Amino acid sequence: MVTGSTAASSATTGSVRWGVLGAARIARSHVFAAIRDAEHCELSALASRDRQRGEAVAAEFGIERVYDTYEALLADPAIEAVYLPLPNDLHGRWIRAAADAGKHILCEKPLALDTAEAEAVTRYSRERGVLLMEAFMYRFHPAWLEARRLLSEGAIGQLLDVEVWFAFRSQLEATDYRVDRARGGGALLDVGCYAVNLSRWLLGDEPREVKASARLDPRTGIDLSFSAILDYGAARSTFTASMEHEPDHRVRLHGTSGWLSIADPFNCPADHRTRVVISSGGDAHPHHSSQRSVEIAAADQYGLQATALARAIREGGPAPIPAEDAVANMRLMRRLFEAAGMAGPASDG
Repeated sequence: MVTGSTAASSATTGSVRWGVLGAARIARSHVFAAIRDAEHCELSALASRDRQRGEAVAAEFGIERVYDTYEALLADPAIEAVYLPLPNDLHGRWIRAAADAGKHILCEKPLALDTAEAEAVTRYSRERGVLLMEAFMYRFHPAWLEARRLLSEGAIGQLLDVEVWFAFRSQLEATDYRVDRARGGGALLDVGCYAVNLSRWLLGDEPREVKASARLDPRTGIDLSFSAILDYGAARSTFTASMEHEPDHRVRLHGTSGWLSIADPFNCPADHRTRVVISSGGDAHPHHSSQRSVEIAAADQYGLQATALARAIREGGPAPIPAEDAVANMRLMRRLFEAAGMAGPASDG
């Protein structure tokens, strides 16, 4: 076994060497290329239980080593950090295995199926001296950094309301974990978690009151659509997350003297410019408001996320988004499940 302290001291300069457990769609479409091209990162190894598929993916992305098992990749002493794009119900098991091997961990959201498991894997990783971070990549996009700067400068006054709509039309196969409630499927855990994360990032971890409603699939029991109100007293957040609507990703932040929006708030393609729009100065009609746009250059938020964690690894600092943030996200989602009259998924320990 490689201990956390050994892994941390194996190299103090140069790029962090990454391995990936599995060739999931999110990894193929966004993350492999992002890590490969990111600063301070080297995409070194892939583990796939389908050897032929693994070799094809490795050839496509220039990955040097392919392993037939996840355990074999974790045993590679050259690998310093791993990305876990695995189904939700496998996160806890492989976070622990990676931590035992002394690897730092970037895990797809949600970190765990329930609050208890999120707390357990956070503690487990900390005790083994490795960094653990949940992959909310949008928080590294320059559009959000600019939006946060504008908010801090009072561009729209005091923030009163956060409005989020995050929807896509599901075309998932029956074997996909996202249509299996016991494995962490459903709209809240799949895309509603972004709205919860953003609400907490802007307004705080603990709203005074939550209200929620879900439309369930009569066949699978998953929440096809999930809507909620998070009441923080002086401010509130409202959102709808859906797996059954035309794709539509929107965020609008309302303040005492204006509103702010981001053109593609969560999933802006790496080769697309975007913009932050600020509207203010209106009176009785929206057309009377003045609007200005801040153009944001194209950026790969997945690559920026990997770079940020790699820097933390090299500098011996905390993860850019600490694992405790994932625990707080899971805690609030648990409240939302209860408010909607649903029993959320539970880990098997």
